[in-house]
Amino acid sequence: MPEAAIGIVVPVLNEDAILDRALSHLACVARGIPVVVVDGGSTDTSLDVARRYFTTRASGEPNRGVQMNLGAASLATEALLFLHADSRLPEGFEKPIGRVLRDPRVVGGCFRLRFDVAHPMLRFYAWCTRFPGRFLHFGDQAFFVRREVFLRMGGFRNLPFLEDVDFLRRLRRYGRFQILPEQVLTSARRFLRRGIVRQQLTNIMVVTLFELGCSPGKLIRFYPPVR
Repeated sequence: MPEAAIGIVVPVLNEDAILDRALSHLACVARGIPVVVVDGGSTDTSLDVARRYFTTRASGEPNRGVQMNLGAASLATEALLFLHADSRLPEGFEKPIGRVLRDPRVVGGCFRLRFDVAHPMLRFYAWCTRFPGRFLHFGDQAFFVRREVFLRMGGFRNLPFLEDVDFLRRLRRYGRFQILPEQVLTSARRFLRRGIVRQQLTNIMVVTLFELGCSPGKLIRFYPPVR
C-alpha cells in the first residue's frame, strides 16, 4: 500500500494547550499524507491552531465518534487512521501499516503504547499493550482500518463515550486486528491527575460495565474531561 493511501483524522475539543506542539509533530511525521482535524465545538483557540497546519472541519457537537466520522467522510484514502490530539505517531508509521494491510485477512489494527512519563506502573501497562485484550486497547493507540471495512461497519457509533471500545469490538468481527510493534507516545496526564491506580481501576470498571450493557451516557460521569 503506497503511503498516500492512508488518511489521518484528528478529533479535538479545547486542546489549545497542547495542540500546536502536537500538530507540529504530526506535520513532520505525516509529510505527504492527508490529515483532517475535526473540532467538536471548542471554546478555546483549538480550531485556529489547527487551521495553521491542516484541513479542518467542525462537527458542531462535542462527540468524538461524530467528529471522526466527519473526518473520514472528508478523505478518499484506502485506509483511515484515527489519532487523538495527545498521542504522537512514530516516525515512518505508514510503513508498518502498509505492510500488515497487504494481508487481506487484516482489517485494521493499532500501535503499542508508550507514555510520556517514566513510571513503573505505566511502563508495565504499556508493555501489556502488545497482547490482545479488551482492557488493553483504546483510541489513544491510533486505530487504523481499511476504508471499505469502515464503511461496511457504518463507522463509529454516535456515542458520548467509549466509542473506541465499541468500534474495536465491532471491527474484530470483520477480520484480523493487528497490533503493531511500533509505539505511539501518549500523554499520561489523566493518570497523573487522577492517580495511576485509581485511573486504571476506573478504566477496567467502565469497560466491564459497558460490556455488561451499561449505557455510555451513564458511564461518562466516571470519566470527567482532563485538560
